[in-house]
Amino acid sequence: MTATAAPEATAVDVKARALRGMVVLALRTVASQGLRVVSALFLSRLLFPSDYGLFGIVSYAASLGVFLGDLGLSAALVRQPHEPTRDETFTIFWCHQALTAVVVATVCLLAPALTRGYALGDGAVPMVWALALGLFLSSLRVIPLMALERQLAFPVIARAELIENVAQVLTTISFAALGFGAWALALGGLVRGGVGLACIVWASPWRPRGHFRVEVLKRLLGFGLAFQLPPLVAAMVAGWVPLVVGHLLGKEAVGLVNWAWALASTPMMLSVVLNRVAFPAYCRLQDDPAGFAEYLRTSLRRLSAVLLLAIPFAVLVMPVAVPFFFGARWQSAVVLVQWFIMECILTTLVGLLATAQNAGGRPWERLAVVVAVGVAKWGLGTWAIQRFGLTGIGPAGMLVGLGEVWVTAWLVQRLNPAMGGLARQVVEPLLTLGLGLLAACMAARSLVPEGVWAQACAGAGLFSAWVLVRERLPGTLPVLGELRHILEFVRARRAARPAPVSPAST
Repeated sequence: MTATAAPEATAVDVKARALRGMVVLALRTVASQGLRVVSALFLSRLLFPSDYGLFGIVSYAASLGVFLGDLGLSAALVRQPHEPTRDETFTIFWCHQALTAVVVATVCLLAPALTRGYALGDGAVPMVWALALGLFLSSLRVIPLMALERQLAFPVIARAELIENVAQVLTTISFAALGFGAWALALGGLVRGGVGLACIVWASPWRPRGHFRVEVLKRLLGFGLAFQLPPLVAAMVAGWVPLVVGHLLGKEAVGLVNWAWALASTPMMLSVVLNRVAFPAYCRLQDDPAGFAEYLRTSLRRLSAVLLLAIPFAVLVMPVAVPFFFGARWQSAVVLVQWFIMECILTTLVGLLATAQNAGGRPWERLAVVVAVGVAKWGLGTWAIQRFGLTGIGPAGMLVGLGEVWVTAWLVQRLNPAMGGLARQVVEPLLTLGLGLLAACMAARSLVPEGVWAQACAGAGLFSAWVLVRERLPGTLPVLGELRHILEFVRARRAARPAPVSPAST
């Protein structure tokens, strides 16, 4: 079947459409985060760490199937220069379903062994089966969603995802209130998947029509495997929490870690938005190296400035906020939340850099980095847990994450000459402001031995002073100056909007 040429778009057009998509998805993210906060406030009072631990261990096994059932084939379709043909999308759609069926069958067969290995009880086996079957809710939406993303139709996607988030929150809270425990989390995820699938299929113009062609699969599989292996390896790396923590410290400790990560990972929702918009935009800028480099530099500068000026104050207030809003049962997770919040800054920046790697045709480099990070996390993380218990998880993750940021930025810097100095631009603010925050926390505890409110205020004052001093130091990249540029950019865009025409003037 003859491929249809993709509509030509200039770098300016792609950036403008990507920016509009980013704004729409960001607004959806803000609304979703509001729902997430409401859900967390209720569920933290209704559920216990053991419930989160049971769900975390069970859902980990099923979550790997999301990556195994795709193999990156849909990303390969997005990256190709021409519009996907009917036969291409038909072939990849049915490949997804076949792979998902194999994964579901495997997980269901291994479910009894998994639950026995972690002493979860026979009652956890049906939960594994249910979550495994729920993988079809993800696989069936991949191609319809890809068709919308290829067209940068993010407003439609945002509405669908907001609806599915509302359904999940209502379902989870309702079942938790009825005493379903960990099953409330599982059922909420399944309802979200079903509602989201219905919305995406209804909104997407794609329907499964065409012919299955093996040559399409062979052509796309090379890039697809290289694209999908890094997130698959990353998901396996994340398994050191349920696997290692579960074995060494028990499922309640897994629950504390998972709950802390869920609370701390709020900034990563911004990363999801950026990556979804950035990948198709970067792919369309492949023939414009200078535009590609400038777009990436600007995105990283602005993202770093916003995160590094806002997130540290969230870290400082956590000892007050966690017990006040979520209850004393989560007090032992405060330190974990603080470390994880800072680690999420690194993860967000790595996500954008990794997207540039993939769009630039370097997925195998990304895979090498992810494998190295996995080895470091399993090794250093296991040692830290054995040596320091739960308190060792946060510092170990930060050290590995900082190394990943530097290596990934250095590799992306080599994509084209216009990206010279990118690694320094990314790493320097992380080091100087991160160490400043650590010093402010330690100094606040020394100066104010008692009172979490007083310690938080003292830490905020010390960190603010360091930000002001740092702006005047030679060789540092100004974050306050970048924040001013962002505000000027927003004002300029508002001023450029055409004024509404008054009926009296017509």
